[in-house]
Amino acid sequence: MSNVTTRRERREQMRRERPHRHSVPPPRRGPVRGPWLPIGVIAAVAAVVFAMYQMDVFAPGAPPVNVSDPKYDVVPTEAVGAQQPDEGNPHVPSGQRVQYGTVPPTSGGHWGQPAGPVAWGIKDIQQPDEAVVHNLEHGGIVIGYKGLNDQETQKLRDLVALLRQNGYPKIILQPYAPLTDARIAVTAWRWLLKLPAFDDVQIVKFVKSHYDGPDAPERGVP
Repeated sequence: MSNVTTRRERREQMRRERPHRHSVPPPRRGPVRGPWLPIGVIAAVAAVVFAMYQMDVFAPGAPPVNVSDPKYDVVPTEAVGAQQPDEGNPHVPSGQRVQYGTVPPTSGGHWGQPAGPVAWGIKDIQQPDEAVVHNLEHGGIVIGYKGLNDQETQKLRDLVALLRQNGYPKIILQPYAPLTDARIAVTAWRWLLKLPAFDDVQIVKFVKSHYDGPDAPERGVP
């Protein structure tokens, strides 16, 4: 028998002598999960954001003014706004309409809780007179506006947000459709200031003069 191996036999022998390589299976991966949050977490975050909005935390573009600036100081003999007759402060049943002597009202009958007073802050829709008069009774300020352009409205909203963040939280700002002889009306209990245009000096002076003023029957109440 010949001891000479053929080329084919040598290749076959090398294949048999080569170490056997086991294929390694790829690592198992769990199911792919998308970026989702439980509904309860989303609801909780939404509630927090809404509460912050109500507190004007997100109020955009507050003007770079200081309410302690001397231009806003009120001289002791200065009367900011006009004093109005006292129309009393009885509670009337919720839903009952009241006839007031001024537009907007500065005193008079009003709804008790829970219809009034309404939550302080910047409103997008007009609140009932009978509800916000209760806010005035507590020593707060109510500002109504009509006929302002977008820029003027934003200036007013920014100023109110600034005041509320700097010691005057009891303020309501709202559109006010019945206003016909002015574009802005600022009210406190028995006090009224009407303006033909945005005037930050007069508005801040009015707030400083009549916020929680002595005329309000329930001054100091939140």
